[in-house]
Amino acid sequence: MAIVQYQVEVGATYATLTTVVSNVQNVSLTYGRQKPLDAYSANTANVVLRYPTGYASPNALFVTGTWLRISVRLGTSGTFRQLFVGQITDAIVQYGIPYAGGVGNADFVTLTCEGNFAAFGRVQGNSYAMTASTLSGQAGQCATQTGLNVSTNSTFGGTQAFPATTISSTWGDWVNRAVLTMNGKLIDISDGIFMVNAYYKIAGFYGNFSDTTNDASNHIFEQISFSSLADSFYTQVTVDPESFGEATVSTGVAPFRTYLVNTLNNSTSQATDFANYLLSTYSTATQRILSVTCNLSAQNGDIPSYSMGEIGSTVTVTFRGTVFNCVLEGATFSGNPEQASATFYLSAQDLNNYLILNDAIYGKLDFNKLGY
Repeated sequence: MAIVQYQVEVGATYATLTTVVSNVQNVSLTYGRQKPLDAYSANTANVVLRYPTGYASPNALFVTGTWLRISVRLGTSGTFRQLFVGQITDAIVQYGIPYAGGVGNADFVTLTCEGNFAAFGRVQGNSYAMTASTLSGQAGQCATQTGLNVSTNSTFGGTQAFPATTISSTWGDWVNRAVLTMNGKLIDISDGIFMVNAYYKIAGFYGNFSDTTNDASNHIFEQISFSSLADSFYTQVTVDPESFGEATVSTGVAPFRTYLVNTLNNSTSQATDFANYLLSTYSTATQRILSVTCNLSAQNGDIPSYSMGEIGSTVTVTFRGTVFNCVLEGATFSGNPEQASATFYLSAQDLNNYLILNDAIYGKLDFNKLGY
């Protein structure tokens, strides 16, 4: 099996994120979410390094606020693929015995890190009166108030109308509600966050997982999980927009399995359309792919790029001769000098059943749903 190498870089700023640190012993990270209706939380990472000269010559960058990037590659000749970018929240040093000649061979440092979205959760809204605007316009108000980088896409959600609102909790709460209102994705980009609606798809990206094919374009997996998730099956949906009357739709007879969601829809009519879309999407009880787990060391060819910036990417999973179309929701990575693995959390095609014109998979009339 090929050796998987994790590379860790640090820098005082994002622009100077180029200093490679040595003696990486263990890496673990989590990004995105597991299921389409989950709220987003900050990406996280832990890095353990041997620190033999750290007592005599401490690394001044191992402090809260330092930028950190984690990349991975297969073997010594492959390309390093960026997985995570964020900032150090804590650096804990464990000094061991013995210590001689300025060297502590049993000394280790653990760097705990978080993604960019974490900063939004620490900034209080202080009852800021957000004026009615498009999502892009409100994202601009958020950036002005927080001093943080938040962006949208003019094609994928940026022009959607949002009502006036009061930011009474944190700006992170507002971001989550805005993304939920679009049935969208929150992508933690390298130096900020990116909010897009469900129609967004990364151009030119198409990943593959397979239980038999193992090459540069097919990532072989060793375990696959299907689940009939209770929180992916509802027979009644109530959408409660902050500034307008709620909308409730249902199918079948009581007692209902009810999904209640608070949104920032711009009218009761828009909330009704959203409720109908959610009911149509989540009213079928069936087993769907939840995740695939890969042994990175077993991969032939370079490791495909599945970084935190590719949330929302379309992927295929070939399992026992059947091809499943899915969307990347999140992932966890873990590794040390002896092993490296990753679990990718996926949502099935029918939970992303919107219509993208001219798309071979998501653009079929009578098979996909129109936008709301």
